[in-house]
Formats: sequence, C-alpha cells, structure tokens
Amino acid sequence: MSSTDSVLDAEQAGFYREQGYLCLPGLIGPEWIGRLKDAMAALVEQSRNLTRSDGTFDLEDGHTADAPRLRRVAFLDDLNPVFWDFARNSVLPDVVADLVGPDVTFRECISNYKWAGGGQAVKWHQDIPFYPHTNLTPMQVLVALEDVTPEQGPLQVIPRSHTGPVFDHYGPDGEWTGYIDDADHDKIALDTARELTGPAGTVTIHHGVTVHGSKRNDSPVGRPVLILGYNAADALPYTAPAYPSSHHGEIVRGQPPSHARHDPVTLRLPPDWSGGYTSIFAHQDDEA
Repeated sequence: MSSTDSVLDAEQAGFYREQGYLCLPGLIGPEWIGRLKDAMAALVEQSRNLTRSDGTFDLEDGHTADAPRLRRVAFLDDLNPVFWDFARNSVLPDVVADLVGPDVTFRECISNYKWAGGGQAVKWHQDIPFYPHTNLTPMQVLVALEDVTPEQGPLQVIPRSHTGPVFDHYGPDGEWTGYIDDADHDKIALDTARELTGPAGTVTIHHGVTVHGSKRNDSPVGRPVLILGYNAADALPYTAPAYPSSHHGEIVRGQPPSHARHDPVTLRLPPDWSGGYTSIFAHQDDEA
C-alpha cells in the first residue's frame, strides 16, 4: 500500500478491519454531491414514463407519472457519465485502496431511494452471497446525497459480523430469498446494531460479509443513496454479475491481477443472474 495517496488514517483502517464497517461523515464535498443529485433527478424524470419495473429501473408500488416512487436504479455508470466519473475519479477508490491494497476493481454503481412516506425496509442480509468472489475483499460504499437521520430508515450494520459465518440466503423450499432466515437470527448479535447516519456527503463502507439491513422510511423526507461496489483486483467472481455494466471489472486503481487470491471460505452459489436481475427488494418481497 502506498502511503502517499492514503485517505484513511491507521485508526480508521483498523476500525474497518476490526468492526467490518466504517462511517466517514461529510467525506464527499458539495460540488460532487450537486452533480450527483442533478444526475439522479434526471433519472427520476426518465422514470415517469414507466409503468413497471425493468432490469434498470425498480419501481415502488404506487409509482405514477405524476408521483414517481423508485426503489432502485441500476447501471448508473452507463446511464450518465457523471456516475462513472465519480466512481473512477473521486476519492472513493483511494479509500478502498487503503483497505484492500493498491489494486482496485470497480463492480457496480446503483442507487437506492428509500422514498419518503413508506420507503421499503431491507431485511438482514450479507452481500457476498449475491456475488461470491475468490476472496472476501468485496465491499459496498454508500454515499448519502441528503442528510440521513434515524427517522429515514438508515443503514444498520452488525459490528464484527464480518468475522462470523456466511449465512444461507435461500429459503426452506430451496428458493433464493436474498435475506437471512429468522431461524438464524439467534446466531447474530442483532442487539448490537448500529445506525449509520450523517450529513449529505457522508460515506459508509461495509464488508461483504457484514450483516446489515434497514427499516422503512416513514418520514416525509426521502433517503437517496448512491451505492458503489469495489473489491481488490485479485478477487475474481465465481458467477455472472447481477449488474454487468460496460465498466464491470475495470481496474480503477493500480494494476490488473496476475493471480487470483483465495480465502478459505465455503460460499453457496446464488442463482444464475446472467438472464437478468431485478433487485434485492423484489427478491425479499418474493416478486422475482
């Protein structure tokens, strides 16, 4: 790791490795946030013409042209160059390099909206079962585009859960559900959950094995977040990606890998996403 381009100090990097998450209030400045919000607003306008979800736009119940309600938009790096510029040229890949080493791969760029007045809850789950890799460096980086308060259903994480087991995300009938079954909740310290809040520009990072979820947003204010996936370049996917944008797998810091690095972990394979993927919301609600 190069110390010349470090963003995180040793205490912050150590906290992530020990706890499995990190919260960096106000890391992204107002210029970037303004550009990202404008790009997100354009997507909302584009969604007004839609009457049902597709592989890119995931609509919440009650979505109309006059009152759009979105759960997720995928492939942002292909939909608007602002998102790819941010994913590649902002400080985020440098932060990731501080945590996983100098060679960093981009995986995906999506948005979750948590619309005001009922934005959907997300059940407890881990991310690595959705996209198993040869090692456990994959992480999700969330950027708050507005202030996030406890009333808005913010991200909740279970500290140190990244050191525990990778749970099955299939139901008793063998169908993919995208969440951890209630029967396994006694193996998770749910009473230690931490809500990650902060002003617009706050960045949260969670390890691919960290158990996390969120409550409904019943407040009158939406909670739009940008979600970017990164991993160490020597973490290679076992399965087709859920969101295979044109930039999936590009190196955004450092050099391409010469070897795949393997962690000693057993990972159950998810369904084959090569035929298309909806969203975690659809799977957890059994819509897929």
